[in-house]
Amino acid sequence: MDIEKHGHGRYAISSDYLVSLSEQAFERGMNVTSLLHNSGLETSVLLRQDVSIGHESFLTAIANFHNMDGNLWSALEGGRRMTLSKHGYLGYAAQHSRNLLEAADKLYRYVSTRVDFISLQRGGREDRAEVLILPRIEESPALRYICLCIMVCLETLGRQMMGSRAEQLASCITMKGPAPPTPAPPLPGNSRIVFDADRYSVSWPLEVVDFPLGSRDAELAKLADARCETALRRSLDSQTLTSRVLALLHRNTGELPSLDDIAARLNMSTATLQRRLKSEGASFQQLKDRFREDQARTLLASAMSIEQIADQLGYSDASNFAKAFKSWTGSSPSHYRQQLTRPEE
Repeated sequence: MDIEKHGHGRYAISSDYLVSLSEQAFERGMNVTSLLHNSGLETSVLLRQDVSIGHESFLTAIANFHNMDGNLWSALEGGRRMTLSKHGYLGYAAQHSRNLLEAADKLYRYVSTRVDFISLQRGGREDRAEVLILPRIEESPALRYICLCIMVCLETLGRQMMGSRAEQLASCITMKGPAPPTPAPPLPGNSRIVFDADRYSVSWPLEVVDFPLGSRDAELAKLADARCETALRRSLDSQTLTSRVLALLHRNTGELPSLDDIAARLNMSTATLQRRLKSEGASFQQLKDRFREDQARTLLASAMSIEQIADQLGYSDASNFAKAFKSWTGSSPSHYRQQLTRPEE
């Protein structure tokens, strides 16, 4: 994310989402000063266009709102407020895709141009079209609120793009952590939210991925995609080379790119890429291993099998993946998964 950043935190989120939160807070009688208390943000930031908010400042605002409101279910309203137009060029790129599968691919690729403390990834379920939300920051009540808000947003946008065909389709949102003490408000189309799950995800019946989006405008789609690519390129250009390579690995949705592939995407020779990474104290293999370890830890907390995780991370078989994982963590994938699911004493 290359735009001017305000507040605290390594990661960023578009100020459009803070504006949306402030509108929701205002309707509940909460003033802007209270919403931004201890966030390091001036109230004038709400009047600025094309700026971003540091993730720690945004989490503080979320926590302030949640402490005042005291209701996790308010995230449902927050997610439904995030209409397509509030996602900038990414919203238009998704809206004017050929189908939901193409729209999802654009979200995976460009989500960091709007919020870069999470990534989106295709889930491993064979019977559902599933999107995983993978946070890059520690768990907290504020993060849970944001994840529910994002998943409701994705669910709502999917319904909007499918129109009347989505009325009776049951989506499923999974949430880490316990359910609120109060029952959930009514959800559309017999949808449900499952708590105490091992992942943050939203899923649909598999048939939705091929639904054609009748409102698609090919010319607008091309323009929006180009703007998203420009935003992504500027974001990468503002980072260290190590960060840029890691970002490209995180934004990949298929087979992991090779060193030559990454060099080509960065418009430099393979030798130059290796030399510049070395000057930053890194190598491509180290970065690929770091990416794979991060992904493996996250995916082992999901319902994916170890074989599926090995395949997704580019290993020829589960045995090679297990050897690599043990070299990183000192633990086998199966033992690591058992530790995650073992109840605390």
